Amino acid sequence: MHTNPNGLVIACKVLKDQLEVLGDLPYETIYLEQGLHRTPKLLTEEIQGVIDKNPHYNLIILGYGLCSRAVIGLRARPHQTMIIPRIDDCIGLSLGERAKYFEQFKLYPGTYYFTKGWTEVGEDPLKEYKRTVEKYDEETAEWTIRSLLANYVRTVYIKTSELDDKLAVDYIKEFARFFNLRYEEMTGSLDYLQKLIFGPWDKDFIVVKGEALTDERFASPNL
Repeated sequence: MHTNPNGLVIACKVLKDQLEVLGDLPYETIYLEQGLHRTPKLLTEEIQGVIDKNPHYNLIILGYGLCSRAVIGLRARPHQTMIIPRIDDCIGLSLGERAKYFEQFKLYPGTYYFTKGWTEVGEDPLKEYKRTVEKYDEETAEWTIRSLLANYVRTVYIKTSELDDKLAVDYIKEFARFFNLRYEEMTGSLDYLQKLIFGPWDKDFIVVKGEALTDERFASPNL
């Protein structure tokens, strides 16, 4: 499929494998490293930098959620329409719908979610521990990292049939054992991502033209 010269997708790299399952995307796509989330201000600057360098596109699609408010303040040019999911983070995208994400958050707020892509290119406390233990003694590294998940009770692998992967399962189970968390699996869906790329862009999305993204737009489906 030839890409549409009028559109650009800017997405987190953890979504790459899921987006590729959708087939050849109709727009040019740029993936940014997930590690940028560790410094939201840097993530903001990187996304805005990509937008600023591509003024010739009429449509900008963001494969991000609110992401620690890193997208707040992002602004496209007056002729550019910018679309972003009305969701806190990419977990809702991987689950396939906003309602399912909020339902799970209310039931089990202390949940660490994984997708196959996250195990491959995303950062997480176990990977950080393995790096930290090389610099400090094991006891210090373990205490520091375990404190990050003190209020968590389970880890969930969001599975999609197209991307089921034994290596991902093995890693997430290792993660769960290390942090003494319950391991569970949940069926995900590509429906939300499908709508993000192909539409329709209903109340589950924020659509702005020549305006900055604001907290109010994420809070109200009427804006």
